[in-house]
Amino acid sequence: MPGRTISEMLFEQLCSDCAVPCRRVPTGSLRTPDFEICLSAKRVFCEVKQMDPNREDQKDIEALQSGQPVSRFVPNRFRQKLKNVSRQLKAAASSGCPTLLVVYDNTPFKLYSGNRQIVQAMFGRHTVSVRSSGPGHKQPAVSEPFFGGDRGLTPSQNTSVSALALLDGGPTSVLSLRVYHNPYASVVLRPGMLAAFPSVQEVLPEDTTVDL
Repeated sequence: MPGRTISEMLFEQLCSDCAVPCRRVPTGSLRTPDFEICLSAKRVFCEVKQMDPNREDQKDIEALQSGQPVSRFVPNRFRQKLKNVSRQLKAAASSGCPTLLVVYDNTPFKLYSGNRQIVQAMFGRHTVSVRSSGPGHKQPAVSEPFFGGDRGLTPSQNTSVSALALLDGGPTSVLSLRVYHNPYASVVLRPGMLAAFPSVQEVLPEDTTVDL
């Protein structure tokens, strides 16, 4: 089908390999999700996104090809994927259907799909608080790590997203899903519903909305 992205083709391939019914959602005047799949006899709506190499990635590739060493700060590109995604999934969640944001890292080094990047995009920057006890004390007090600002998911933001799934693998390797559940989801995606897929499911210790 013309205009399909690599991520969409791979997602359809995964569904086909796992015998999961999958159909494209017709586009209209309103923003709609990309796919509707059927899991445990229940409709689940999926929005599929892709991260392609940007200018900095291309520079790194060219440098490596010429034998030069490469080092740089890797930004968190998942935050951008979470912004406004609820628009595509809001109607589905409002009707009681679980939803899934599927993201495929199409960069050559898979720089943006590590566990830390995903968790921080969802729940906030990895942060510590540092306090000084006064001029006579040389050692500052450092708190335990916690999630700070720049959250993609909150009790009032992107609640239409039941879970975020990384599409791991690729055109020449086995496809699987790495699923991160949203504790603030308006409709919970039960982990057992994903049994048809080869998957790893991540649930934070304080999340009481799902049971593995």
